[in-house]
Amino acid sequence: MFHLTLLLTMKLRSSILYSVAALAFALSLAACKSSTSVSNAWTPPAHAITKDTVGGYQGISGVMLADSTYYMDSTIIIPAGDTLIIQHGVHVIVLNTGTTSAVGSPEFQVFGTLICDGQQGDPIYLTVPKNLRKYADLTNTSSNALWGGIECAGPTTAGVTNGGSGDLILKWTHIEFAGGSSGTNDPIVGNGGTRYAVWFQNPNANFIMEDSWITGSTDDPLRVSSGKISIFRNVVECAAPTSGDFNMKSGTVGDIAYNVFIGIATNGPKLANTGGSNPECNVNIYNNTIVTGGWRCTKSGRAGSTDIEAGARGTEYNNMIVNCRTGFRLLTGGANLADTANTAYGYQYYYGSEDSVVAHFNSPSDGGIQVWKTGDVHGTAGQNNPMFVGYNPDQFPVTYYNKFPMAFSDQLSYPAFNLMRSMDEKGNQRFVDVTTSFKSDFHLQPSSPAVGHAYTGTVKTNSGQTIQVPMNAVTSVKSASNPYGADYTTLGLGKDYGAYQQDGSGNQQ
Repeated sequence: MFHLTLLLTMKLRSSILYSVAALAFALSLAACKSSTSVSNAWTPPAHAITKDTVGGYQGISGVMLADSTYYMDSTIIIPAGDTLIIQHGVHVIVLNTGTTSAVGSPEFQVFGTLICDGQQGDPIYLTVPKNLRKYADLTNTSSNALWGGIECAGPTTAGVTNGGSGDLILKWTHIEFAGGSSGTNDPIVGNGGTRYAVWFQNPNANFIMEDSWITGSTDDPLRVSSGKISIFRNVVECAAPTSGDFNMKSGTVGDIAYNVFIGIATNGPKLANTGGSNPECNVNIYNNTIVTGGWRCTKSGRAGSTDIEAGARGTEYNNMIVNCRTGFRLLTGGANLADTANTAYGYQYYYGSEDSVVAHFNSPSDGGIQVWKTGDVHGTAGQNNPMFVGYNPDQFPVTYYNKFPMAFSDQLSYPAFNLMRSMDEKGNQRFVDVTTSFKSDFHLQPSSPAVGHAYTGTVKTNSGQTIQVPMNAVTSVKSASNPYGADYTTLGLGKDYGAYQQDGSGNQQ
């Protein structure tokens, strides 16, 4: 089967070769960026990558050419000081999936800088062969997941100097079926430990993720162990089998806004000041839509929607929380106590189809100490339906909300519980075992009670400190000379609850 795959790749070589002529412009542009790039350690890519099979544990830098397909037969290493740019429309198909060698299944090991420069309508896919893209396999355990994901070197990674990897930039990029376990020789994780679909860990570098997707994972779909972050307008779906969060640790500072989280095992955005890095974990979390989160989590009192704990501080405003196992959790109790004096929150919008959901909106048994604030919208079961354009929050059986924890196998009959859509941008089925076609649309109808009532004023902590939202361009800012920076346009607090705004701003997917 491997030889057959390689024969098929020959049909695709022409698309790579046709793109070589366009590379001169791309390289001249890159060569001008050494002083304005997102990375202080920027090294302009030196060449086009024209081989259609990549990997082999050698160092790789350069440019994967637009609208080409590459086959990744083993781990790709981006050396310290080097840069790999993946242009729009590239498909990277991971072969040798599920490999259990000393180095584990294939992954991107990022010691330098990785830039995935997708475009709307022409995104990048980091995925597996089509016949393996099964909805039923999205939440495999790490021992039989399909590939490793994007793992960035940290300050303590073997052979790393100067504090970890360079920047990681993800724009209009799909990352699917990632999180396979590492091997004993994996320099970033090692000893068969847990990989995350994406793992970033450098307090002095930029992690920018915009308009991208993470579909499926074996633990956290994203972990930032430290870094300057801008996480805007993404979709995270069907993440982790029994436990996993969009997890920010100590040393992480920035913004998480206008994202959609659907069917995640535990929380969407979670803040915890653990890990021993500086500065204190401090993230603005606002205008996110979080749907059907927490139902697979096997840890009592943990399953939620969004969470601040363990000495972290942050801002929680204008988030829409629909049919999640718990509401926003601001944790108490010993070492798990959040930095409540420097945390600001309010104006969350809750909807629950069943009494068992509503009972956990703000339940002390779930570890939360927050109180209802002005602007919080909550009520009885079925009250305050947000009136989505293309998603009925009451479409699932009552048993989905009366059984906790719920195995993923029990959720297979209703893919819309965990997926935003079953088709890709071009109308093709994304999963070979999903026969239904749907595209959930979380835009709000104009008459929705969630329109026009969110908070857009000044944010202050309990101690009276004013908080900037967004956090005043913590990461590099997009400009004509820096196309890979974060797009902060119209990213303040949105007047409509959730990720989609009536004026067309917010999430674009």
